[in-house]
Amino acid sequence: MMATKVILRILVFALVFSMLATHQAWSEKDCRDQKILVMLKCKKDLKIGGPYVGPMPGDICCRTIVVSDMVYICGSLTKEDMREVNSMRLIYTAKECGRPLPVGTKCGSKCFILLFF
Repeated sequence: MMATKVILRILVFALVFSMLATHQAWSEKDCRDQKILVMLKCKKDLKIGGPYVGPMPGDICCRTIVVSDMVYICGSLTKEDMREVNSMRLIYTAKECGRPLPVGTKCGSKCFILLFF
């Protein structure tokens, strides 16, 4: 009888602890902040329309891309983001900054087959 009470207390404690522990998905906030930074710092490189002007290595856009999770950023582009950002230009800009995306990366609502040599 005593052993059952001890086991029950341990199970209740474990349940309460797991409910109060921080959730792993909360870490995605940093990636959302990265997406916003890339969209702001690379605005002229990613804009829709006009000729593509790639970033210069070492400029603020490339420095932001180098420290960002580009696979997450590309995959998390919403329809609203796609009105401001050309996803293909995002892929080219990431490549030119030394952070090429893996083949088949979903970027916004499109999945590109990347054939960079």
